[in-house]
Amino acid sequence: MAGKWSIPGVPHKGWTCTSVEDLGAPDEVCEMCETQDIRYVHHMEHPNYPETLVVGCVCAEHMENDYEGPRRREKALRNAAQRKRRWLSRKWKVSAKGNAYLNTDGLNITVFQKNPKLWGARIEDRATGRSVSSRRPHQTEDAAKLAAFDAMIFLKKERGWGS
Repeated sequence: MAGKWSIPGVPHKGWTCTSVEDLGAPDEVCEMCETQDIRYVHHMEHPNYPETLVVGCVCAEHMENDYEGPRRREKALRNAAQRKRRWLSRKWKVSAKGNAYLNTDGLNITVFQKNPKLWGARIEDRATGRSVSSRRPHQTEDAAKLAAFDAMIFLKKERGWGS
C-alpha cells in the first residue's frame, strides 16, 4: 500500500467522516493513499490522529470499515450535482406578484427582485410554514435560483425540511 497506509502510527481503522464535498472536478489527491485524484472529498477524523484527512471513497471505506456509507454519500453528491445542472432549465411558475417559484420536495422556493439590480430568495417548508430568506443579495435571477438550490439541499439534509 502507498501513502499514509504504509506509515507506522497512522491508524487504518476507526475513522469518522465529518463531511463530504463535491469539488466539481478531480482537483485533490487523496491524503491517505496519496495516489488517487478525487472529486468527492470525504473529510476523515480519528481520535488518535491530529489532522483531518481529505480522502477518496475507497480509502474512506477502509478507514471507516464501512463499504456502503461512503458510496451512499458520494451518490447523494452526484445526484445533487446532476439536479443542480438542470435546476435553471426547470419550468418555474410565476406568482401573482410576478415572482418565479417552484414547489418541490415539500418546499416552496421563491426568487424575487429586491431592487433594480439585486435578487433574493425565500424557502418555505410547506408542511410546517417555517421559512428562511436569503441574507446575501444576488446580482442575477439565475444566481438567486442557484443559491436557493444550495440552501434547499442544506435545509433538507441538516434540518430535515421538506419531504
